[in-house]
Order: sequence, then structure tokens, then C-alpha cells
Amino acid sequence: MTYVAVALAGIAAGFFITLLFFRIQAEKKMKKRIRTGANREKGKQDGEKISFTKAVLSLVLLTYFFGLAVGVYVTLKDYSQFGILATYIATPTTTVIALYCWKSKAENMIKLKKYFPEETKDIPVDLNNISS
Repeated sequence: MTYVAVALAGIAAGFFITLLFFRIQAEKKMKKRIRTGANREKGKQDGEKISFTKAVLSLVLLTYFFGLAVGVYVTLKDYSQFGILATYIATPTTTVIALYCWKSKAENMIKLKKYFPEETKDIPVDLNNISS
């Protein structure tokens, strides 16, 4: 029973830390807009809305941690399930790392093309085919 309580506390802490992170990011953006005057120019309100993508990602993260808690509980009851738990943890982690690397490479290619147009004039930037 204590494992379940600890797992639920971990899920709640992860959820609140995620909300805190989003709030800090929103405050940074708001301060930047106030300094640059972008708030008045674009006619935006003072409050920052959480985008749909962030809300969906937060829900996915919450369900992932819930599944992780259930997986840890099951693994503590039956140690033969550890391989499944390891796969549950490693698969999204590997996917996220790979997608982040791809995104980073695409952004760097665009920046290099922008800042060094003469040196990169013969190198095409095909964002649909970034494989190496």
C-alpha cells in the first residue's frame, strides 16, 4: 500500500512541477513582451494561454507517469515483468531523443544557411529529407 501512495505522490509532484515549469516559461515570455512592447503591438491580453499542444503533451506526460507507477507496482509484485517495464521506459525516451536530434539538426541547417549564405549557396536545405 505504501508503494501506491509513493507512486501517487510522485505523479502529483511530476504534474505540479510540469505546471510550475509552464508557468515560469509563460512569465518569461510575458516579461520579454513587456520589455519589447510586443504586447501592445499585437493586441494580446496580459494573461498567457496554455497552447493546445502543451496541454496535450501534459496529458500524455501525466498518463505516462501513471503507467510508470502501475508498471513499478506490478514489477514489485512480479519481478519477471521488469523487461516490459524497461521497454516501457526506454521506447519513448529513445524516440524523444531521436526526434529532438532531428529537430535540432533542421534548425541548425536553417541557421547556417541564414548566417553564411555565401559558404552554403551550393548546399540545398531540404527539410523533408534530413537523414544524415
